[in-house]
Amino acid sequence: MSTTRPAAVHIGSSSSSSGSDSDLSTTSSRSYIPNMDSVPVTVSVETIRCMRCAASIEVTSTDDPGIYGMVRISTNLYYCDRCAKKTGFK
Repeated sequence: MSTTRPAAVHIGSSSSSSGSDSDLSTTSSRSYIPNMDSVPVTVSVETIRCMRCAASIEVTSTDDPGIYGMVRISTNLYYCDRCAKKTGFK
């Protein structure tokens, strides 16, 4: 699996001077920061529900359901902590 680096944006002054570059620093050092527009971010809000007592919470796709008191027992199947203890999953 190959990984690609995000595009870099040049910050600083160039050798040619124009009206828009006049307020930039005149140092010759170059700084590069990654362009965050090139990195795709896909975060979604999901509602997960206990399949035993129907308790529900909303989490983002990057959150760990365990910190909200839910136990994942299979793909897209959850128990709340209370039901997980009663059924032996915790």
